[in-house]
Amino acid sequence: MIGVRAIWALLFAVAAALPAWAQDAAPPGDAQPGQAESAPADAAVPASSEPGSTAETQPATGAENAPAQAPLPTIPVAQPAAEAPSHEATALDDVVVTAQKREQSAKDVPISISVVDDKLIAEKGIVDLREAMLFVPNVKVESAGFFAAPRARGFSFNNNNKAIEPPLGIAIDGIPYTTPTYFSSGIFDINRIEVMRGPQGTTFGKNTTAGLIHIVTNDPAPDWGGVLDLQGGEFGRQRLELAGGGPLIRDLVDFRVAVLTDERDGFIRNTVHQTQPDLPEKFRGYTHEGTRAKLLFPDLLASSFKLSYEHVAMEQFGAGEELASTTQGFRDTVRNYDPNADFIEGNYIASIDGADGRKATIDTTNLEWKSAFGVWGFTGLAGHSALDTTLAVDADFTPVPALHGVGADKDPTTTFELRGESAGLDGLFGLKDLFGMNLGSTNLLAGVFYQKREILDSLFHFKFFDGPFLELTAASGGDPLPQPPPSTSTEEFSQYFQQTGDVQAVFGQAQWQFLPQWALQTGVRFSQEQKDGVWHQKFDTPPPNTLMGAVGLKEFDATRSLKENHVQPKISLQYDPIDEVSLFVHFARAFKGGGYNAFAFSKDEEVELVYKPETLDEWGLDLKTSPIFNGALRLNLSAYNMDATDFQVLSRVRKPGTIGLGITRVENAPHARARGVEGDIKWLPFNGMTMIATLGYNDTKYLDFKNNECPANSTADPKGGNAQNQCDATGKSFPFAPKLDSTLTASWLAPLPFWGLNFNLGATVEYQSSQLLDLDLDERKRQAAFTRYRANIGIGQLAQGWTFQIIGNNLTDEVTAVRKGDIFANQILSIQEPPREIFGQLRYSF
Repeated sequence: MIGVRAIWALLFAVAAALPAWAQDAAPPGDAQPGQAESAPADAAVPASSEPGSTAETQPATGAENAPAQAPLPTIPVAQPAAEAPSHEATALDDVVVTAQKREQSAKDVPISISVVDDKLIAEKGIVDLREAMLFVPNVKVESAGFFAAPRARGFSFNNNNKAIEPPLGIAIDGIPYTTPTYFSSGIFDINRIEVMRGPQGTTFGKNTTAGLIHIVTNDPAPDWGGVLDLQGGEFGRQRLELAGGGPLIRDLVDFRVAVLTDERDGFIRNTVHQTQPDLPEKFRGYTHEGTRAKLLFPDLLASSFKLSYEHVAMEQFGAGEELASTTQGFRDTVRNYDPNADFIEGNYIASIDGADGRKATIDTTNLEWKSAFGVWGFTGLAGHSALDTTLAVDADFTPVPALHGVGADKDPTTTFELRGESAGLDGLFGLKDLFGMNLGSTNLLAGVFYQKREILDSLFHFKFFDGPFLELTAASGGDPLPQPPPSTSTEEFSQYFQQTGDVQAVFGQAQWQFLPQWALQTGVRFSQEQKDGVWHQKFDTPPPNTLMGAVGLKEFDATRSLKENHVQPKISLQYDPIDEVSLFVHFARAFKGGGYNAFAFSKDEEVELVYKPETLDEWGLDLKTSPIFNGALRLNLSAYNMDATDFQVLSRVRKPGTIGLGITRVENAPHARARGVEGDIKWLPFNGMTMIATLGYNDTKYLDFKNNECPANSTADPKGGNAQNQCDATGKSFPFAPKLDSTLTASWLAPLPFWGLNFNLGATVEYQSSQLLDLDLDERKRQAAFTRYRANIGIGQLAQGWTFQIIGNNLTDEVTAVRKGDIFANQILSIQEPPREIFGQLRYSF
């Protein structure tokens, strides 16, 4: 870990050397060979910098980037620092992606897709997926201590149940993962992030019903190069990213190494620390450390091999829940334990007496093989990733020592994939003509896939402090609980859960260009999954354990096994009225697998243990362009309708004083729907100016769902609650699903009249409409619409590869929440997004 003084000493040392470099630097047009190639991709705000929608550099070949028709088994490698356009650039480049596991122009991909490239990451000082997704319509990744919720088009999930996989998937260098922790780790040495909305099951498998985020990291290159990125600023921000590499043995093996250290102080102050200094002073800080090493053998035994290893360690310091809406009696009880307790929402003050946070390490080893045989190119992937997590949570979220919990688990994932892609075949699968009619050409992709996913050594241990717990219950005005003797006693229980899952799949995809302007693409994936679950829940304190019985906890042991077979098809029709414009109509079906409820607190009903698979059908219409109007504009627009059956919803059947425990189960809503439009546009109005606009409109509803949980202070919904305190949500909008989100970004790059320097200025306006922030759809937990502003200003010497800028996020210090929940009936807490932050960034490409 690098300390504040060390990182700032390095920052100032490099900054002090910059004027000398600049005085000796040639003008941008006279850069020495190799300099212009290393500067632009990592320089902040080059003229073609694209906030959130396209990638201007040649794409990296992560896991699936080699064109199958290549006559030799080589890997086209992304240069970590590619040539940047000067301030005189007036045309956009085409965007090449690997969203369908082969290199294609984004214009020819029948998927609603946005790309966040390395230029945007540099320009905005982006350090994680949460920040990157601010520039992608209809997709968000929120993270706050134990709370992590990736979502797309309104489809989300409850992160606390480790056995429920999110509907928005994640893949890193071609390998998919299902555990939400992968969304929370910091990003470093990234080439681009491809964000695909809508079902991606044909090429990436189940549990991508709402979309997929594909992170592509930089590969080794045959030439020397790298980047140094330093950041420092408010909230103790200190970040170092260093990456570089080149030929280890020229023409035989190339390497690339990247390291990251990133730490941040919290912005939520804990008032309990004033009287109990051993407790955390602040929440929502973090530390991220990472190391990645890659070796590339470009031509070995008529094949290419790429070996990579990555170690990531992270620690997140609590969710920092603020007590937001409480009754006077509850406040009086809380202040008996902490006289400084605060109950004003949005002032970044919490009062928590227990440990709260999470630690995780991820160790990943991957091997990629590429070769060509005749007209076929083959790619093989093998990977193993081991995720180890420990966490602690103050489950009553107050200074009262009422309920504390700790947990841990290990989640190894082992993956194998082999796929082949044909070069363009004349005609339809080799049939060149029929009755004298030319049948165009065909491209084929086919593969097999295997993945083993496990949840091992999973433990959650909770401890009730009977007396304080009963005090909070009485003060909340909720239903009374039995009085366990004596009042100073404690009750504890441990919940153990293990799961193994084996997924096997075969998939194929064909594109038939049957006329010069028309193409038909079809694909299908057949998958089989075997899941085995084991529960063991026991009381760690002797009877009577009155409180635990009152909140629905029971000792039990259970085992379950299930096997699922799914066929996930897709079909699209493409029409190109002109070379630069493509229109698509497409259909796709995807599945989110059934499984087990790791938070089951009894086995009285089978629905508490097992939930059914979810099915989603999407119809979409897409309009995409390559650069038009002399290369000055590019457009990407999609309209969609997604119908889900048996939509999976985590639900709490509340008991008196449960703090959200009670009976926890997964309900399958019979019918839900999302429909809307989304898109982005990039425009170069004049030299040096880039304009980006993104827009997402999304309307999600439960069309049939009578068993949603009721608000905590409700025993019956106006539409009719039932005996289990379940309420009818039919016709209501999803939680965590704003109807509208949009951004408008402007970037300006201009030459200065001395030293070959350039001046850059950028600004982003972000708007999001209101949304509900809890599964019970309680209107008291609604986040109002808001507008936020970001900006950056700096100077740089593109030919020398350095920039220095000041970046500001949330400039008007808008107070917004990402989650609201209950601790008891009538007592609501809130988890806030970060306040205004100003920091400096020095970036040097070499």
